[in-house]
Amino acid sequence: MTKINGSDAMLKVIYDWGIDHIYGFPGGSFDSSMNAIYDFRDKMKFIEVRHEEAGALAAASEYKITGKLGVCFGSAGPGAAHLFNGLYDAKYDKTPMVAIVANVPTSRQDIDFFQAFDEDKWFLNASVWCRQAKTADQIPILTDEAIRQAYARKGPAVIIIPKDYGWQKIDDNFRVNKDAHPEANYPAPTKTSVDEAVKLLKEAKNPTMYIGLGAKDAGDEVKEFAEKFKTPIMSSYLGKGIVEDKFPAYMGTIGRLGPKAAQEVQGATDLVVWVGNNSPFSVLWFPKDAKVIQIDVDPAKFGKRHSTDVSMLADAKKALRAIIDAGETRSESPLYKAAIADRENWDAWQDSFKNSDEMPVRPEPIWDVINKKADDNAIFAIDVGNVNVDSCRLLNLHDDQKWTTSGLHATMGYGAPAALMAATVYPDREVWQLAGDGGFAMMNQELLTMARWHATTCMF
Repeated sequence: MTKINGSDAMLKVIYDWGIDHIYGFPGGSFDSSMNAIYDFRDKMKFIEVRHEEAGALAAASEYKITGKLGVCFGSAGPGAAHLFNGLYDAKYDKTPMVAIVANVPTSRQDIDFFQAFDEDKWFLNASVWCRQAKTADQIPILTDEAIRQAYARKGPAVIIIPKDYGWQKIDDNFRVNKDAHPEANYPAPTKTSVDEAVKLLKEAKNPTMYIGLGAKDAGDEVKEFAEKFKTPIMSSYLGKGIVEDKFPAYMGTIGRLGPKAAQEVQGATDLVVWVGNNSPFSVLWFPKDAKVIQIDVDPAKFGKRHSTDVSMLADAKKALRAIIDAGETRSESPLYKAAIADRENWDAWQDSFKNSDEMPVRPEPIWDVINKKADDNAIFAIDVGNVNVDSCRLLNLHDDQKWTTSGLHATMGYGAPAALMAATVYPDREVWQLAGDGGFAMMNQELLTMARWHATTCMF
């Protein structure tokens, strides 16, 4: 039987899952895995970041843009601690990723040795799955399990590798079962729930839609629904871009990030079609007596943010299609007419500042340039802070443009690692890093990483 180092077996599993790059920063406790990275240099690209947090945030952002998980690593002790921000971003935004964490040799654990900590206890709360290898033979098994658990539980999985196990020779006989990983296939709605939803839509005076990230694959259905039933569309911040920003019935994001029209419309509705949305701020919106048709694939979400009248445990695309096909076309309600006018008024007000020469500089002229210059398939890596407010209101997403930010965890410093990720995964697409002074200050060292790997980005 052919023998292989434990760390080489780990990378072989990762590569066989179709992952061809890994983010990280070298450390002595990770030398066995650094040796494996060298052995795989012709197959896998090692993106050497300047700080472990950047590697973790880059890995956390990857699934948000590509639908495939990212992988990062950190050395024992302090290097491992630097991963937490990226892990919590992935956990809160339900983003699959894998973090490989080094540990001191097994003979040096539990005796107060240099950089030795109980890492498995550290990472339990920051992950959806966490295991430390107990033997070298377990390394490929746990690596494969980490990837599968990250996808299944929609979050970060952590595998801890003691330094000595990474060097040990094991049998090269583990084979991944990647083909057993199924594509998502969420259910269709029941006929009863569709009939109940159609009845509420027919009876409502001022129906609206409130979409979140769960509707990301149903943009066409969202627009068709709005046009047939004359429902103004509002979204969570992460729901931005599901329909293009210029779509007339799209009012924007509700809350302090969003425009005036969304705030005013949400307070006047009597029916909300609530699609794939779990924004924590949504407990603050909508009249308490408004009826709600909620569409989600997670039973725990129903009624969590607002009382629900019809619960549809179903795929957003299938549920909206079923209601569209079963329902009757509505005429424009007073709220719908007012919403369209409100949106036009807001757009005109914002546009009036595009040529402003005020100092300090206003955001409108800057985002006007971005909107005019950005490619139709550009990717925007947006940091956290006031840049979220400006991007939410002023960035006009369209065509095949993509964007990403740190959502629920909302960590500053996200922009540069996410831009690095996007430029790595999509080298032929234009990448924009949008950051304020705070976020830029936290991760500006990653400009060196981008320069080293020729990861071209536009930065504002």
